[in-house]
Order: sequence, then C-alpha cells, then structure tokens
Amino acid sequence: MPDASWHIGTIMRALRLHRAWAGATGLAVAFLVGPQMTHATGLAAQQVIELPADDRPLDAEFQEVYRVGSVSGDEWEIFGRVSAVGFGQSGALYVMDDQGGRIVVVGREGEFVREFGRIGDGPGEFSSSSNTAVGFTVLRNGRTVVFDPGHSAFQLFGSDGEFERSVRMPGSSLYLIRTLAPARDGVNVITTSVGAFGSGGPSGDPEPTFRPVYRFVLTGEEAVQDTVVRAWKPAGDASGFRPELVARALPDGGLVYTDSSAYAVKIAGPNGELTRVLTRPFQPEPVTDRIRDEEVERQLAENEERLAGSDDRLAAARAELGRARIASMEFYHEVPVVRDLRTGWEGTIWVRRRGEEPASDGPIDLLTPDGRYIGSYAADATAMPRAFGPDGLVAFVERDELDVPTVVVKRLPPEIR
Repeated sequence: MPDASWHIGTIMRALRLHRAWAGATGLAVAFLVGPQMTHATGLAAQQVIELPADDRPLDAEFQEVYRVGSVSGDEWEIFGRVSAVGFGQSGALYVMDDQGGRIVVVGREGEFVREFGRIGDGPGEFSSSSNTAVGFTVLRNGRTVVFDPGHSAFQLFGSDGEFERSVRMPGSSLYLIRTLAPARDGVNVITTSVGAFGSGGPSGDPEPTFRPVYRFVLTGEEAVQDTVVRAWKPAGDASGFRPELVARALPDGGLVYTDSSAYAVKIAGPNGELTRVLTRPFQPEPVTDRIRDEEVERQLAENEERLAGSDDRLAAARAELGRARIASMEFYHEVPVVRDLRTGWEGTIWVRRRGEEPASDGPIDLLTPDGRYIGSYAADATAMPRAFGPDGLVAFVERDELDVPTVVVKRLPPEIR
C-alpha cells in the first residue's frame, strides 16, 4: 500500500497546479480528487481543501472562570490523579479522579455539586484490581460513561450521579480502553484504543490491515462494537514518530480524524464515509540518524526522571525494561506534522502541529468542519484544552511543583467557539 503522505503529496502537487490558473490569493482552494489519485484506503472523489500556508495569529488571552484542585483547598477538591475531565450541557464540569475511584461534579461558578463512584465490586463501583477507571467521558445531557477494565464493562451514571446500569463487553477477554469520547448520537461512545487479551473477543481475530475507529453502542446489556472508520495503518512495527490515529466527534454525529504523517485532517459523516480532507502545505521531516539519536536520548532521560526516587525492585525492573525498549525502538521514516486533534463544543477543530524540535509542541490551528481556517495560536500561547463545554467553556489540567493537579476553567471568545 502506498504511504498516506505520498498520497497527500500527490494531492498537494495537483492543488498547486490548480492554484496556478485560479490565481490563489490566500483563500481556501477546493476540488475533487479523482480515482487516479487514490490508494487502498479509499480516498476517492472526495473534496480536498487546501488552507492558507501563512498562520493568522490568534490572541490566547482567555477569561478565567474558576479553578479547583489544591492541597490547601476543601477536601473534595484534593485530587489524586485527574485522568479526564468533561462538561455537560448545563456547563457543569466532571472531574475523573481515578486514583480515588470517584467523579467530582463542579458547578458553573466552581462550587461543589456532588461526587459519586468509589473503589469496590458493587453496582456503580470501580474495580480495585485495576485501581483505575481507565475510560471516561461525559455525554451532552450530563450522563457519564466509565469503562472499568477490572469488571470488563461500561458503567453508566445519570446526570444526577446515580448509577443506572452496567453494560458488559462481549466474550471473556480482558479489555483495556484508554480514551473515550461521546459519539453525539445517544448513549454511545467512540474510541481508537481497544486492547483485548485472552479469548472470546477481538483478540482472536486476524491482525487488520487498517486502524479502526470504534463506536460502542450501549443501549443493551452487552456492548455492540462497530467499526465506523477504517483509517490508514503504517506498515511495520515502528513506534518512534509513528503517525497516531486520533479521532473526535462532531456535533452533527460525524467524525474528524488524522491518521498519517501529512497535514491531512479528514472529515467523515455519521456512517464513517469520508467527505473532505483539510490540508495545509506543511511537509513531514525525514527522520535522520541525528534525529533518531536525539529522540532516544530524550526518551531515556524521561524514563529515568519518571522513576527517580524509587528504590524498590519493581521500579528498578520497570526502569530497565524501559531502557531496553527505548534503545531497541524502531522509527517511522518521517516526523508527523500533526501531534494532536480535538473538537470544540460547537464543532471547531483544534489541530496541534509539531514544533521546531521533532518531539515538541508547535502552533495550534483552528479549523471548521466545512473547511474554513480561523487562525493559529503560537506554540507557547496555550495548551490544548482537555475538555470543551457550552458557552465557550474549556478546561485545562495543570500540575504544580509537587505534581498536584489543578483544573482551570476558562471561557473562549465567541468568534472561536
């Protein structure tokens, strides 16, 4: 299968020819990709929109609304580990503290509303064997969905925090689901990260030639797992600079995702059918020996820092395994342009590009699903929001020098929501 970045490169060359006669003046250029420009991933007869090459600077002075989380604060806001946050339609903030096995609900002014969930084996409790509820998301109506790997089930809670029901996974495999997002189509969720170990589940299936975006339908007693997008899969086992598959939901029930090393933001309908590709003319950087060596050194340093101060045998064994894994790591042949992707409450797409160094964060582009470029935040202007809510609310998770998490809620200006 041809590389996806080769495919996008072909598209970009055609776009440049198209602009020559169109007399491009910084406006977006769109045309349909014909069958002669496709490969096995099926990018046929789709609208490709080339966005301007020059960044349009945006001001990141967001209004702070409140912040919660402090060792000197009230007992309810002393978080152990904030693994995820989300907003409901009312503007309430939901904080998943997976170290304590609880979900804390915060009102629009930063006041405590309620908390629910705990470690245990009863209804609405999270498995102590995992010591974490790995997957978490908030539906628009304020209901919450938690994937508990110890129970191999989704736990559903009402907007009042009351436990509603448990939806078990099929078969007898051990499942790990690290990220969840609301599918915007009822009590369903999407994810790109499903690991299954054992028998009786997807682990017994042949290795797919694509990377799936899954939708889990949670209306029955057992979760129904559907593949809604078959994204491009890089060949080989390279883990260094391997293009990530990141997918998010759009308000109309569609999806936006990125799966290649090129700047290609793909928009799909609710059925997963690709409708358009948004591009900017930034090229992936070839991975040289120097880049490879520097990345190995960086990861080795991070590995040592992460385990610094631990002198038990288990920590020493983890450190040694980490060193061996990093030293033997294989690399993809180029550094991807896109590092992360999120969607706002009203559908704005946030795209984090790589920075000047291969593993660093660069500017954040804001796009609309129909192909309009709003502008870009400079690399050091803002972090990527961890959650988006109504009325421009966004949440960031910060950590102090003692590694204590704080959730900061801000409000975006109307023109970029």
